[in-house]
Amino acid sequence: MAGYEWDELMLLAQKTLVKGIVNIRKPWIALNARAMGRKQKISHVTCYSAGNAGDTALSECVRRTFNSIYAHVSWNLISVHRPVKTGTVNKINKTNLLVIGGGGLFLPDTNANPISGWQWACGKEQLEQIKVPIIIYSVGYNYFRGQEPDELFIANLNALTERSVFFGIRNNGSIEAIRALLRPELKNKLCYQPCTTTVIRYLLPQLPPKEKTGKVAFNFAFDREERRFGESRDEILKQLVQSMYAIRDKGYEIYIVAHCPADLMVMQYIKNHSHIHVVNASCWELKRLVLFYNEIDVVLGMRGHAQMIPFGVNCQIISLGTHEKMKWFLKDIDAMDWYIDLNEEIENIAGRIVRTFEIVHEKECARTDKRLHEAQDMLWRITCENMQQIRQSTCDYRLTEISGGVIRRQISIYDVSPMCKIAYFSPQRGGREYAA
Repeated sequence: MAGYEWDELMLLAQKTLVKGIVNIRKPWIALNARAMGRKQKISHVTCYSAGNAGDTALSECVRRTFNSIYAHVSWNLISVHRPVKTGTVNKINKTNLLVIGGGGLFLPDTNANPISGWQWACGKEQLEQIKVPIIIYSVGYNYFRGQEPDELFIANLNALTERSVFFGIRNNGSIEAIRALLRPELKNKLCYQPCTTTVIRYLLPQLPPKEKTGKVAFNFAFDREERRFGESRDEILKQLVQSMYAIRDKGYEIYIVAHCPADLMVMQYIKNHSHIHVVNASCWELKRLVLFYNEIDVVLGMRGHAQMIPFGVNCQIISLGTHEKMKWFLKDIDAMDWYIDLNEEIENIAGRIVRTFEIVHEKECARTDKRLHEAQDMLWRITCENMQQIRQSTCDYRLTEISGGVIRRQISIYDVSPMCKIAYFSPQRGGREYAA
């Protein structure tokens, strides 16, 4: 490729490891990382049971991300909420790698325990017994407003950070919050690893193209409602329902989508059900959830994954904020104009939502789509760069050159010298080869 020196090409190769596998908007370089021929066994500490659509989808997206890099993977699934016993540690040590995440695992009151202070009840002594590399992947600091970390959590957080070979946090707001709790020598171990649900289009290449349908979805959350709404629950929810009616009256078909059964508590506030459909997705698996969102134009949501999953499918989003995590996500992609804080100007929530909807979806629809696609590209590029770092810290790897989706030849990056030439293939250039 004219204009690129060898070192620049190798940097591109390393930074775009899996870019080009699927639906790539810039297919002139297509490199797919694969493990050497041996089978990989990976342990995964995660939320994978039905009942929370976001957690279920996220769990699979993490494994799909690793599957796109490592060949021949088999998984040892470990529920983050199950007690950690000697047998658990022994099973982990029989695998090649331990992945913990993603999700908002740093939270004190889900699976509250006196062992670790966060969702996985694995103490410092048990961590020391784990002999395989530990990857903390796309986790978040999920403390709600008014919650403060205690000494137990801080001590175990430092031990976990020290023990890990990769510590990926899903937004920069969480990175800042966690760094404040770490010893000075550990602070720089944290890095930004976006939630893998935000790049679903790359992980599910068979997903049909996104088309406008005139459908708009709302998601409401009722867990920890006293922390979400304070003393203004009724007023906030009445305003939200009023905004939903106003958007429906513009001619849109409205869907209320529940990621958890409790989300349906909003129905007590809805008196006029005309052109409003109710969907309980709490037990849906990833593909069904993604196909549903692929039919939705805009999603206005309170739950994090009722925003990040639709975003990953190319839905336009408007975040109904009652928690810092969505503000942090939108800051990372420079989209704070898609955010509505539900604890501010409560008496005018409906008006603010409708005005934001009109700008984001009606007046600036094409610009919103462009911003969304560019943000996805950035998040995917970061994910690929992090996978490169993970592979370098855990095992050898191989680059596979692709032309129009067909494997041409394989090279081990450790076998490449500056005397070699790598040919790049572009479907947009008729499959012609461009040598470095």
